Amino acid sequence: MISSMFRAQRHLSSLSRMAIILLMIVSGILIILDLTETPLPTLPKITLHYANQSIFNQSKVALLIENRPQPIIAPLILKFMYQMPPDWKFRFMGSNESVAHVNSSAAMREHVKSGKLDLTYIPSNMSTAGQEMISRFLTNLWFYDTVLQPAEMLLVFQTDSILCANNKHTVDEFLGYDYVGAPWDTRGRYGGNGGLSIRRVSSIISILQNQQRANDSDPEDVWLSTRLGHHIDGRVANGSVSQLFSGEMNGGPGEVVPVPRCEGDYDEEECEHVNMMKQMEQPGRPGQWVKGIDDWRDGSYEPMGYHIGGTGWMHGSIWGTKVRREHIYSYCPEAKMVLEMDWAPFVPGDCAKDW
Repeated sequence: MISSMFRAQRHLSSLSRMAIILLMIVSGILIILDLTETPLPTLPKITLHYANQSIFNQSKVALLIENRPQPIIAPLILKFMYQMPPDWKFRFMGSNESVAHVNSSAAMREHVKSGKLDLTYIPSNMSTAGQEMISRFLTNLWFYDTVLQPAEMLLVFQTDSILCANNKHTVDEFLGYDYVGAPWDTRGRYGGNGGLSIRRVSSIISILQNQQRANDSDPEDVWLSTRLGHHIDGRVANGSVSQLFSGEMNGGPGEVVPVPRCEGDYDEEECEHVNMMKQMEQPGRPGQWVKGIDDWRDGSYEPMGYHIGGTGWMHGSIWGTKVRREHIYSYCPEAKMVLEMDWAPFVPGDCAKDW
């Protein structure tokens, strides 16, 4: 029995040696293959971040305040949205009725969902009914340092203002100023109508922390722009800059369509055609009009937008001639959105008042 156990032990030892030898052979083969095989390319590391980061700039807000449920509100907000750079946020502040009216628009609800538009109620202890109440609202420190935060640049617009899609300027070109509005004096150093205006929130907060507007005094745009103009760090657009931004009371410089120069290689007509074709090949032609394409603009005043004003008065230097009005209707047809117009005069043929 002892000899049987001894033989079994020797057999197991022999199997163990064979297993070790076999393992060494396999390991050697694997090492050789690993050294001779072409290495696989390293896979790139990809990291996905699903942060709730808004595509809109919280520091740039366009604001419309209206307590009346006017039909123009939703179309006008949409017009401003698609005219302005896409990173601007929008805020509508109104009464229960006007907010409900805006929210009844499917387009408005989609922009609320996307975060582009905020709908806010005017506080019950405040009012925007009338010019004086609006002036009190827009000179209230709480409004700027609490409601609008973290906004730094504010575009205020009203239902009697419009931006023109055919203009060569953008709102962002005027963000270097603390205040820009349609000028009351084209030669003035500061000041402009607030119904379509750009304002720097931090500069206004600085004013309102030290001064308070007296009730029934200057309108808010006069009061704010004057103090910003005298502020030690203030930078308010002068009359000539403000003319480019918005037109209300005063006209401005006409557009210039330059005459091309061909240095005698072509006659005048050929020169114009060659220049026009060359300009059309360019990906864009910002800041300069092209003869043969933009002749209809030559000599006409084209601000970035228009503001009619609370009284509805259409000032002669902007609207006072048929030629001026016809150019505005061609250059800025969306201006008709904010004008009280009857369709009948524009229908061809001899139409009665009613048909």
